This record gives sequence, C-alpha cells and structure tokens, in this order.
Amino acid sequence: MQNIRYALPLLTIIAGCSGGGVTSTHPFPTDSMNNFVVQQGQSFMVGGQPFRIVGTNNYYMHYASHDMIDSVLDDAKDMGLNTIRVWGFMEGVSHGHTMQPEPGIYTPPAGVKSALEKLDYTVSEAKKRGIRVVIVLTNNWGDFGGMQQYVDWFNGTHHDDFYKDINIKDAYKNYVKHLIEHKNRYTGIINKDEPTILTWELANEPRAQSDNTGELLLNWTKEMSDFVRELAPHQLIALGSEGFFNREGNTDWTYNGGEGVDWERIITLPNINYGTFHLYPEHWGKHNAEEWGTQWIKEHAKAAKKANKPAVLEEYGIGKNEPQNRDFIYHKWTNTAYQAGLAGSMFWILTGTDPDQPNNLYPDYDGFRILNDGGRTAQILTNHSKQMRGVEYSTKDTVYLTYPIDGMKISEPTFTARSYPMPKLGNKITKMQLRIPENDLTVDMVDTNGDGYFEANLVSADIGYGAKTFITVATFAEGERQTDKASVDINRPIKGYEVETKYDFSDRTTQGWQKDGTWQASWNTPAIEVSEKLGKPMLQLNVDWSGKHDWEELKIRNQAVSNFSQHTKMRYTLYVPVNNDDKGGLRPYAALGDGWVKLDADKHRVQVKDLDKVKMGGQYFYKQVVEINLGDLSKKLPDMFVCIVGDKFPLNGSIYIEDIEFLKPVY
Repeated sequence: MQNIRYALPLLTIIAGCSGGGVTSTHPFPTDSMNNFVVQQGQSFMVGGQPFRIVGTNNYYMHYASHDMIDSVLDDAKDMGLNTIRVWGFMEGVSHGHTMQPEPGIYTPPAGVKSALEKLDYTVSEAKKRGIRVVIVLTNNWGDFGGMQQYVDWFNGTHHDDFYKDINIKDAYKNYVKHLIEHKNRYTGIINKDEPTILTWELANEPRAQSDNTGELLLNWTKEMSDFVRELAPHQLIALGSEGFFNREGNTDWTYNGGEGVDWERIITLPNINYGTFHLYPEHWGKHNAEEWGTQWIKEHAKAAKKANKPAVLEEYGIGKNEPQNRDFIYHKWTNTAYQAGLAGSMFWILTGTDPDQPNNLYPDYDGFRILNDGGRTAQILTNHSKQMRGVEYSTKDTVYLTYPIDGMKISEPTFTARSYPMPKLGNKITKMQLRIPENDLTVDMVDTNGDGYFEANLVSADIGYGAKTFITVATFAEGERQTDKASVDINRPIKGYEVETKYDFSDRTTQGWQKDGTWQASWNTPAIEVSEKLGKPMLQLNVDWSGKHDWEELKIRNQAVSNFSQHTKMRYTLYVPVNNDDKGGLRPYAALGDGWVKLDADKHRVQVKDLDKVKMGGQYFYKQVVEINLGDLSKKLPDMFVCIVGDKFPLNGSIYIEDIEFLKPVY
C-alpha cells in the first residue's frame, strides 16, 4: 500500500487502515532532534528515515506564561504529536507582548513583554520533548498585527498592497531575516541552525482577492521563499495556504481562483518544500462537512502527487456545537489523510491549562478546542498519531451515529437517520439497525448509495414527539456488536414563524449592535449610528467601499441577543444608495460568533441591477430583504454577526438596516 513507505523502521503496523478505539502496545519514540527534516519527493526524511508529521496548532504560545506553554507541550507529547505550529509574529502590541512594535524595531517598549522570548522558550521546551516546530511569519488576518498592520504602517490602501509595495516587502524581509538569524536565549543556537524548527511558513492563510489569476500571490511566494532559502538552507519552507485551487470553469469558490490562490502552481515552486491546506467546511459554507472534507483531502493528495511534493493538512476543525458528529468526522478525515498518503496532518487546536480560569482550563473561544482529557476525541487523535508514526497498535470495530447527533432538535415531518460503521482491517459489516427504546422500535438501516452510510427513513409522527433515544447497532462478521447513541427531541412540524426578538432602534440607540471588523473596506466616522433620514429609525452604517474587489466586507456584532436559543431565522431589510450605472452587487450573510460559523454565505448574492429601487428621504435606494437560516442554536452563545459585503460596488457613504428580527418556529 502507498502508506506503508511511511512506516518507521523497527516498528510494526498491525492495522493500517484502522477502524475504531485503539490500545497502544508501544510508547511513542522520542526524536533526538539531532538532524534536520528534509524533503525527498512526496516524503519527508530525518536521519535517513521516513518522517510523517502528526501535530497540532496553538496561537497563544508567543504570549502565554511558561507554565501554560509547558502544559500544551506536555499534552502534545502525551498524545504522540511530533509537531506543533505556532505564530512567529506579533506586529504591534497584543496581550501586552510584541515582536515588532514598529517597522524594523524589534525591542519591546517599556511596559511591554517580548513575544520572542516566549517563542524562544517554546522552541527550547519543544526540543526537550522531541516535538518539532512550524513557525509562521505573518498573518493574512488582523490577529496579532498581520499583513494589514504592514499596510497601515506604510500608508497602503488595501490588503493586497502587502504583496506589491516594495517598502512593505522590504520591511517583511527585514523582520524575517531578524527572526531566522536570532539566537535562542535558552538553547544558544541560532534559529537557522536549529533542527527543532521544522518549517518557516511565509504566512498564515494568505489570500490575494484583487487578482483571481493567482499571479500576485504566486510571484510573492516565489520571491519570499527564495529569500528565506538563502537565509535558512537546512529548514523546510511552506506558504501556509488554505489550499484553494484555481480551476477554470469550476463554480465552487474554493476551487475557482476567487481568493487569488493557485495551490497547484504554488507547490511547484522550487523553494516551497510542501503544500499546506486547511479544512473548515462549516466556516466555508460546506454543510455536508464529512463528504466535502474527505474529497478536499483526496484532491490535495492527488495534486501533490502530480507535483511530486508532500502535502500536509495543517489545520482542520469541526466546532463542538455544530450539527455534526465531530468524533466521526475526525476519525474519517484522519484515516483518509493516512490512506491517501499525506505527509502530515495537524488539528486545530490543542490547549492546556490556564490558571486564570475557574476550571483551570484555557477557554474554548472558537469551539475547536481539543483537550488531552482521555475522552473519545482525544483518543481518536492519539490513535492517529500511532498510525502516522508507525507505532504498533491493535484495533476494534467502531460505529458512529452520524445523524441525528446528541442534543439535536428535529422539526421536520420526515428525516433520515444515518450511521457509519468502521470495521477493523479484515472484518466487515453484516447488519446495521436503529433502535428507539421508548417506542420498542427496531428498524434495519441500508447502505443505499454504496458510500458507507447506512440509512433509515423515519416519520416524526409515527415515532411520536418528545425526548427519544436513538441507538445504532452494528453487527460484524467477527467480534462483538458495537453501538453508538444520541438523545434527541422530536418536535411537531413547523407551521410558520413569528418574531421573538426585534431590534427596531426606536429608542434611538444601536440596541447592542456595534461595529466590528472589515475586509478590503473601511469604516467612516462615526462608523455606526441610528438615523431617521429614511423616515423611521434605522441603523446607519457609514462605509467606504472602493468597488475594486468582489469581497469588501464590514461586520456589525451583537453579543447579547435575547432568547437566542429559541430562534431559527433572522431577517432584516437593507437599503443601499443607487449608483449611476447600477454597478456591482451585494452579498450579505451572517455568522455565529461562537465558532465563527458562516450562515447562508452567497445565498443572497445579487447584482444591484436586479434589485428593486425605492425612493426614501428624497433619495433612491436598492432594497434587499435578507432572511438567514440560523439552524439549531440550542448550544450556541448569543453572539451574532451581520456581515454586509460589497461586490465591486463603489460607495463612500451610508447604508441602512431596518428592523433586525429574530424569528422562532410555530408548531
């Protein structure tokens, strides 16, 4: 098999394409860290032996306490991880730390701590534990400074000036040189000579939406990877891309080049050692998460093989409160990564202790937190470490109830229960059943489509309404039956919707709505206010859209939406000033702050020429009614974003939002 070549010598793989729960019979070997990892074709090698990355990410290692850093690294080692990806940048000051408070200044000002000291400590302690480090050099996003900070420093106009402006590029190069040639204060080793540093990564998730040919980012990547290669001849170099393709004729935004990324060309660059890609289906509006993600992994494995380069799935995640069986998806994706021959996989995000929290744990801010707590999720990821590192292990058969999931509320009159068995190597499934003990009901489940999913079609009225327990039972040719279960609520069919919470701004306040971030757009001053210019109180957003980009975004946010868990829809009316040529379009959507889950992305994308025009306050406006499906909010924090995106729509002025309404179902 293709993946056998990755097995470590002197260790035996008992079951390569494993199914479920695994028990280790060997401790994880500890890397001596004496040799650099090198790329050979589609593989990595260290000391003449195959090396396969299995790791995680953590964004707070460059500002957290030493104890918090140790906690993450101890848990990573215990889970068998051999790599951790961390931020090697902090442009400006964040969390009381900095790496570069001003362009070319690398010493923290008075009262500010050194983020570089924390990075030094991380590398030093990772080395002791046999864990290699991927260091990212800047950020596409605004967290900890990033590209936009460089653009602001040099009075640039748009995000993509980062890739074009000679002064910005020189400042970036100067910082990169400073970091690569820096001597670690704990090890005494210059970074470029440290085998613990696996990879210099040019940026986190770079995009260049101003150029959908991909040339801008490709040329920047070549220039910077060539520059880093001169400074660090022994270490690996990667871009840090999400892995978007640029395939002609494809309508999927992750495949059609709209983000300015051409992954298949980038990985052919001579000083890019491997291709990185990320995987967040829910964030990207792909709600068939497992199937879409599995295909995403296979597409990158295939493209990397064609380029004769390794591919690493370096970030992936499913939010814990999403309507998905996360454990199943992580198991399926990691098995797919292994079987497809990926050179590595790294989940987002391993966290550890935080003494400032009541439960002594770092908070789950984005919903992706993984704890080394002995639970099923941690065990699945530890098992994957054994797969990737060639540690001997045994397997058992497993089954997952993939829909419905525990805690779900079902309102549809009919629905399909789905299960996915994962037999150990050499075994096979012989029968799948679904039991609902409250009804003393057992039904057979059938793999109708031949895709591994076993299904049973159910009628809510026949099952009865209220709390139910769903138990899936898998019978295998050999061994014991395996089960998985979920507690769900079957609700009566929805007859309609009624407004439960309404923001009408009649008290002349913003009622908790505040300005938030932008992307390739700017707020004017004041950014947000309540106005009666159109005849009634509305939320007025004062914005500057250049009209040059198809995604110029501004966001408003409310972190205390009343009765949030009861809502399933949100509705508002948008008024945007008419321009002379009906130029451009709008593409509003919403997002849940709990896990940053995009909702109805591009469902409401429209060219303004196709919208109704209305005259209000003596001026003509495009009118768009936006209704967003929110899904099941029962486990979500009451944190809501309304996101207004201009699609090559020029405007330096005001747009208006009338009556933000949250609706609940009527049964």
